[in-house]
Amino acid sequence: MKALTELKVADLLKECKTSFEEQWELMEQAIRGFKKRLIEEALEAERTDLVCCSCGERAPSRKDYRNGYWKRWLLLKDGRLELRMPRLRGTSYESQIVPRYLRRMPEVDDALKRIFLFGISTRRAADAVRPLLGASISAQTVSKIAMSLNEEVRAFHARDLTDRHRYLFFDAIILKVKTGAGAKKKVILVAYGITTDGKRELIDFVVTKSESAAAWEGFLMRLHERGLAGAFLQLIVTDGNQGVLTALDLVYPGIPRQRCWVHKMRNAANYLRKKDQEACIGQAREMYNARNKREALQAYFRWATAWRDRYPRAVACIEKDLEELFSFYSAPEPLRKKLRTTNVIERAFREVRRRTRPMSCFNNTQSIERIVYAVLSHLNDQWGKKPLKEFTHNG
Repeated sequence: MKALTELKVADLLKECKTSFEEQWELMEQAIRGFKKRLIEEALEAERTDLVCCSCGERAPSRKDYRNGYWKRWLLLKDGRLELRMPRLRGTSYESQIVPRYLRRMPEVDDALKRIFLFGISTRRAADAVRPLLGASISAQTVSKIAMSLNEEVRAFHARDLTDRHRYLFFDAIILKVKTGAGAKKKVILVAYGITTDGKRELIDFVVTKSESAAAWEGFLMRLHERGLAGAFLQLIVTDGNQGVLTALDLVYPGIPRQRCWVHKMRNAANYLRKKDQEACIGQAREMYNARNKREALQAYFRWATAWRDRYPRAVACIEKDLEELFSFYSAPEPLRKKLRTTNVIERAFREVRRRTRPMSCFNNTQSIERIVYAVLSHLNDQWGKKPLKEFTHNG
């Protein structure tokens, strides 16, 4: 009896599931039919306006005659529609409702663009949307849609900048591009800022050949000319690259600088034997974990005294930039952890690497710019909704 009951319940569930799927398919067909009828009625009304009289009407105001229809496919976000496109006998006209070369609605292109930019290759992006759209889209089509970002990239590089940044971070990431002589490295210089109201923003980037002083100077000068004059700027955080340091002397002179502790500790570790790295670097961390600059200096002297005889070059590595390593202590205590390194911009670089890993090598500089712009814009959209609270109420 129990087995019979379970069988009946299973049959009932199966029947309900089948019925639901059938009803859902009927509903989708009804929606597509309604959309088709709505678009075709609008097209017919458009033709009537051009003819200037109703079908079969004899009127002196008539300007042309109807001449049947031709078939055309239009891809919507929920499937393809076969439309009857009206024709005129005497003239050829372009519909304003369904323009001549429109094959997909804009929201379809936007969806394909987002799928591609979230890390899916062009071929996989085309395969992913086929079950949803009910139509095939080639990888070449997805590539062409992605290339529509070029205009957005140009606008991003040319937009005016607001001079409300309190802290700036500068760093670079390396990607590869194909050339006739094989893969070549390209350097992407990036500017990240935190505004007076706690908003974090990836301000801009530029693709260059190297991290030279000239490349950095050109990049910083363009930021300055577009509005980033530094009126509220309190601190600039960088790694130890000499190119950016030289450029900052020219473009933003007099602004206090913070040298990234992560890069500096990595450089110091290069002078240590592997067996001593953990102990030496562990003690060095007391310098940037101190409660204030005075205690940080005391921690430095203890560390330098303990390790100078064995590793004079490691101590000299820290000592030569000591003042810039301790600049972050002038900021309010809640902010110091974020200001003592370039980790905030490195996290953005991790997202760029995640997105570009499937590509390994780009075809040209424009393809690099599209991907980097897309990742940075996505991060900016996320950050714009959530300012850093610790930065909002500190002077």
